Amino acid sequence: MLNAHDPIDPQLLITLVAIADSGSFSGAAGRIGRTESAVSMQMKRLEELVGDPPLFKRDGRRRLLASRGEALLAHARRFVELHEETRAMLKMTSLVGTVRLGAPEDYVSSLLPNALDRFASQYANVEVQVTCEPSDALSRLVADRRIDLAIVTRGSSGSDAQFLRSEPMVWVTSMHHAIHQESTVPLALFQPGCVGRALVIEALREYGRSYRIAFSSPSVAGLLTVVRAGLAVAALAKCSVPDDMRIITPEDGFPSLPFLDICLLQSNGTYSAPAVKALAAEIRADLGVGAASFSPNQRQNGRQHKILTRKTV
Repeated sequence: MLNAHDPIDPQLLITLVAIADSGSFSGAAGRIGRTESAVSMQMKRLEELVGDPPLFKRDGRRRLLASRGEALLAHARRFVELHEETRAMLKMTSLVGTVRLGAPEDYVSSLLPNALDRFASQYANVEVQVTCEPSDALSRLVADRRIDLAIVTRGSSGSDAQFLRSEPMVWVTSMHHAIHQESTVPLALFQPGCVGRALVIEALREYGRSYRIAFSSPSVAGLLTVVRAGLAVAALAKCSVPDDMRIITPEDGFPSLPFLDICLLQSNGTYSAPAVKALAAEIRADLGVGAASFSPNQRQNGRQHKILTRKTV
């Protein structure tokens, strides 16, 4: 019988919650990684500690929580929640270091905020250095081990790239100009070597649409400035299109554009680095196939944190 000074083994309360959530002793055994007989022994020990009335009642061959068991369960749940919060806090404060992450500028602003926010909230002692470069440059930086992780467009990456998601490319123009109606359309493109640039030119040539390259820039901000001014049309990943841009459709006389495969690259030698592994896992969870707005099959069927953004020199 429990007295005021006797401690309760936390594992007994964790097991009680597992029984309630799984609906049986056998289900709880699977959840906590113990045998069913071990679960039974734990609950026998808990009942010995708390005394009568019993925590469980018989319903045929099943053992269900009695009213006293239900009352204890409410307290046990609060304990388990606090236990998990404590473990998360210890995990958060124990991981330190620096992760060098690379991504094209438009992917940083459109795809990474959620993943970085969650990572920052869990690992406040990890510094994330963000390098903004085109995909081909990022692939070289990963290969040279100058950055740890990179989000890139497939085509600039090797076979070791981890597929995350597919995004459609779309044409965009100014909301207040009609530059897209010119017979020879002026284009604002990423610099040579960009995967998207080659896809855009190929699509226009196959479609038979006359064009001229009016502006080139390694920066999405540079392209958007030109498009907003009504000086050219651009092609972007749909996730990167700002609200003040108009998306051009085939009805406007432009060809459909292919999907872009977005992938994660990781530098050799960093696979065992805890901080790098943690950020890579967060990115995969946020951008991976299960979270993507377009999967490969769909494509075929139609808080304060130390984050540094820099250009690599």
